[in-house]
Amino acid sequence: MEKQRIAIIGSGISGLTTAYLLHKSHEITLFEANDYIGGHTHTVKVAQGEQSYDIDTGFIVCNDRNYPNFLKLMDKLNIAIQPTEMSFSVRNNPLGLEYNGHNLNTLFSQRRNLLRPKFYRLIRDILYFNKTAKKAIEEGVAENITLDTFVTQHSLSDIFKNNYLLPMVAAIWSCSLEQAGEFPLLFFLKFFLNHGLLDIKNRPQWYVLKGGSKAYIDPMTSKFKDRTKLSTPVSSVIRNDSSI
Repeated sequence: MEKQRIAIIGSGISGLTTAYLLHKSHEITLFEANDYIGGHTHTVKVAQGEQSYDIDTGFIVCNDRNYPNFLKLMDKLNIAIQPTEMSFSVRNNPLGLEYNGHNLNTLFSQRRNLLRPKFYRLIRDILYFNKTAKKAIEEGVAENITLDTFVTQHSLSDIFKNNYLLPMVAAIWSCSLEQAGEFPLLFFLKFFLNHGLLDIKNRPQWYVLKGGSKAYIDPMTSKFKDRTKLSTPVSSVIRNDSSI
């Protein structure tokens, strides 16, 4: 195969995988607008007193159902993974509400919730939403409407919307509650369905990388770091007949 000069734009997992697979046979240059490699994989060091912690701000977890190729890549790079619990917690101080969805004990960790009719409405709406969402996908009625519209159409409660659905969307996609409500319903439902988030049981096993999400960055990029240009955004791509 003739050796080619290849420009790769972006050092997220797609760009890094492309560079990792091509750098041995071709002359690659990796362009990254940020001042670090990794894209959504971003680990920052935070000092707390005398302790220092590596905090993942983007990619944190993966699972065996949706990330088989990524897990194969981690195995090839000898990056250790470990099982983790994937759960969701909410604390609403004005309402005096707190819960965690891992099991019945954590759901009612705030024991006063046992006596709250609104909390049972929240649980009922979660179960109803999961069932109705699956039906919407099957019947093809999830297109061209937003999450807010779907919630209104099915008369789901404000306590469900503001203390479960929108906070979960905002947490997953790092957005505001207002932006979460504007999400295209079909995109949202497919993501939740694929990741088992519309099921109470039979969810995928989640994993974290030992040493934090950044653990794979150095082993993956060590052979082409000298061909990586940080703080170098690409403003345009010009294509000619025989070159780019």
